[in-house]
Amino acid sequence: MAHKFRIAALMLSTGLVAPGTVFAQTQADAVPGGVSTDPAADAASTEPQNDQEIIVSARRRDERLLDAPVAITAIGGETLKDYSVNRVTDLATLVPSLIAGKAASGSSASIFLRGVGSTALSAGFDQSVSFVIDGLPMSRGREISLPQYDIQRVEVLKGPQALFFGKNTTGGLISITTNGPSDTFEAGVKAGYGFNTEEKYVEAFVSGPISDTFRARVAGRFSDSNGAFTNTAAAIYPTPIPGQVRTRNSDKRGPAKSYSGRLTTEWDASSALTLQLKAGATKVEDGGPTDLLERICGGGRTVPFAANGIPPSPNADCRIDGRADSSAIPIQVAQANYRYARNGKMYADFQSQYAILTGTLKSDPFDVSSITGYYRFKQTDLNNVSGEGYPAGFSQLAEFQQYSQELRFQSHFDGPLNLLFGGFYAHGKFDFNTDAYIFPVPIDPINQTFVTFKRDNGFQTDSMSLFAEATLNLGEKFEIAGGARYSLEARDSFQQSLPAHIAFAGAFPGNIRLTDRYRDTNLSPQVTVRYKPEADTTFYAAYKQGFKAGGFNISQALTPAASVAAGRYGSETAEGGEVGLRTLQLDRHLSFNLTAYRYIYSDLQVQFFDPQAVSLIAGNAGKLRTQGVEADLNYRVPGIDGLSLRAAAAYNDAKYQDYIGQCYPGQTSAQGCNLQLVGSAFTAQDYDGRTPPKAPKFAGRAGFTWDIPLTDAGWTLRAMSDVSYTSRYNFTDALRPDSIQKAYTKVDASLSLRGPDDRWSLSLIGRNLTNELVVTAANDIPFTGGTGTGTAGPGVLADMSAFVDNPREVFVEVALKF
Repeated sequence: MAHKFRIAALMLSTGLVAPGTVFAQTQADAVPGGVSTDPAADAASTEPQNDQEIIVSARRRDERLLDAPVAITAIGGETLKDYSVNRVTDLATLVPSLIAGKAASGSSASIFLRGVGSTALSAGFDQSVSFVIDGLPMSRGREISLPQYDIQRVEVLKGPQALFFGKNTTGGLISITTNGPSDTFEAGVKAGYGFNTEEKYVEAFVSGPISDTFRARVAGRFSDSNGAFTNTAAAIYPTPIPGQVRTRNSDKRGPAKSYSGRLTTEWDASSALTLQLKAGATKVEDGGPTDLLERICGGGRTVPFAANGIPPSPNADCRIDGRADSSAIPIQVAQANYRYARNGKMYADFQSQYAILTGTLKSDPFDVSSITGYYRFKQTDLNNVSGEGYPAGFSQLAEFQQYSQELRFQSHFDGPLNLLFGGFYAHGKFDFNTDAYIFPVPIDPINQTFVTFKRDNGFQTDSMSLFAEATLNLGEKFEIAGGARYSLEARDSFQQSLPAHIAFAGAFPGNIRLTDRYRDTNLSPQVTVRYKPEADTTFYAAYKQGFKAGGFNISQALTPAASVAAGRYGSETAEGGEVGLRTLQLDRHLSFNLTAYRYIYSDLQVQFFDPQAVSLIAGNAGKLRTQGVEADLNYRVPGIDGLSLRAAAAYNDAKYQDYIGQCYPGQTSAQGCNLQLVGSAFTAQDYDGRTPPKAPKFAGRAGFTWDIPLTDAGWTLRAMSDVSYTSRYNFTDALRPDSIQKAYTKVDASLSLRGPDDRWSLSLIGRNLTNELVVTAANDIPFTGGTGTGTAGPGVLADMSAFVDNPREVFVEVALKF
């Protein structure tokens, strides 16, 4: 209790208030020209607009956040630039209740919002919290690797989202809108240096008209970082196989290099038809996601556990302290029929391309919009999950292609009733291949490999949906909107084991093939009532449903006991509602938003890793209930030009209901693993009434921005700072009692000297100045424990490999505009 009081006192005494559901920005920052296309919003905006009025597109039309009946955090492009936010993981600090981080296997992402999300283990899972970039839905999770730059705004929509963004989703979505071409010529460049990571980066853009009807914008970013974490691995470390050694992967952990470019063109084909094309490409090369891993020793041990009798490295510790041993595999192993292993050094090579053609036709009585999308990524990587002492590693190929088409019709009748309807289709193909090296044995003389098992996996998917919504305005104050999305999901999956080391042919035989044909349909309705007693106040209530298709676990172990039935998991659905208040008060100096919500997630898709079988288990939880309250405010201080305060807080009460699920490895019957007896051991525990992983009860953020005039010539100084606080949470899927992330507080700050008309700036930027090392996800390390599960014991908890969020980062940056 005293700890919580000290945190609250810190926020109040510093006057740092947090941008939670909204970050103040000028309307021009949010939408070019600052014009809403929503008639109700226009009617409500007859007074002069100011920087408290935020424009969002949560209902796929531009409207003031003040008028949008949606739970949303909107972050303007200026805020992102002020804090040099260029990764999705950086957004987590800006959005209370968002826990996001990279991971190694499966989707390579762990993203949770309000305690609802998808861990990275299975490559076949769609994300419960998905991405939409410039209108293009992306749900594979690897979008977390895309660098973010030249952004107009980011909108984090919370709870089920069925109607407006192409593909139905249950936990929420992150919508990113990049800047479009300008009507006049403009250009800019900025370059920076990060001291902790020794990062060099540069961004640039050029934008303007080519002719009276054609405009273009080109933007790009390059960065090169040496990494923020210390590598304690030895330069040379002997292995149990004579003549083989492991070498330090690099001096630091987390080196990365990225290249990204984007072209946007707009053509006014006629006075009624506008076509916009966005196309981008990205390449990221780094040390692989496991280069960021740190070891947590099971059960409070202070010394790493021996694996299969092989002693741990003396260079490994049991603390989250920015230090860990990251080592390459022996070159002999890497070059002996080990796919994607290259020279044995840990790495990840991510490449992505996308193109989006958006057509907008203004006509009577319907406006028509079309979004045609192409999205592809390919990633190969080599990973080490156990440090240099024991060779528990794997390589991957993940390649995905998606083609999508959305067609949308929006009426603009003169009467009180208007309609929105349309359809969406997407076809995707995913290949996910894995080789694993987890036992140090001599080379197989037949297959000429050291690899323990090899698998080819993948699926083809077709997603089709029809959606419609009717909006009825009952006078100037009431609006009722109701609609639904009907979805048809089809997915054909396969798993194929390939011959590997003959010594493991019994446990991991080759030439096993499983195929699954999955089909499901869903109707997700939504009803919203909005009441505006005055132009600057909105009350709303909404009932929503959401849907995420089931499928087949393409990451399960292909052993003789594997089956199609064991790999299937069902669809996840969400149902519930929210009520909210949006208002501008105190002569429009104060913006205040309040949202209360309650949702029930049925058949929640869950995943667990078994470190003894080296297998992923996927299934469905009974129910998950989330309920809570979120509030935020922005206050422009009267009498002090340029000073604004902000605050946000989120209380979330998430609990499992009616859920019997997997035990954590090493959990004895006395510790609760006492259900579903199989042979001589129990396999399940009761999760009812327990808080799910990555679901902190409280999160908040507080901050200020102060633009201080320095000279009559237009020189200014911008000072910003924010404090964020997140309460404790469990970061493992099976809720291990020794996997608790303690409550933490982060401080961000920025100081920027700016020239006239912001033509140039020199900035000093600090993120996570308190240097909190936060664990976003963790998995058990194979063969370092996990025994005694479901028996009288003794149980031995495995060591864990933990993914750690960004440490302290300090940048100096210079920017020029032309």
